Amino acid sequence: MQRRTVLAGVSSVPFLAGCLSDDGVNASGDIEIVIDGDPIDLSADRYQAENAENHSVRFHLHDGDENWYMEGEEPVTIAEGIDLLPQFRFETIEGNHVLEHDGVTYDEADATTELRALVDGEPVDPASYVPEDGDGLRLEVTTSRR
Repeated sequence: MQRRTVLAGVSSVPFLAGCLSDDGVNASGDIEIVIDGDPIDLSADRYQAENAENHSVRFHLHDGDENWYMEGEEPVTIAEGIDLLPQFRFETIEGNHVLEHDGVTYDEADATTELRALVDGEPVDPASYVPEDGDGLRLEVTTSRR
């Protein structure tokens, strides 16, 4: 009897790692992050809410699809959302967008670095745009490092 209790408890753990119910999902859509022409594989375990030690249900990714999910009473901007994802840090310093990923910092203050946020192909300010349901998000980072 104890074995069944343990199995039932363990099988529900991944469910708690992200969306608690469809009622809690305020918005979702596609997401792509591209650095110097190379797309980040956001389906990798280390980016997924189910596998991350520090994640937020406010903006997160799930195993099995390539969508972003936003939950909660307070929506977030694209910049805030990316900052909430495991393995990323995004901030704005003196008007310049700064992305950190895998120990590398991409800072618009550097004349050789450009960060562009696009929603359905249209440029937006990631620090002020709040994604809406169905938005296709894309963050492009271009440097002279290539």
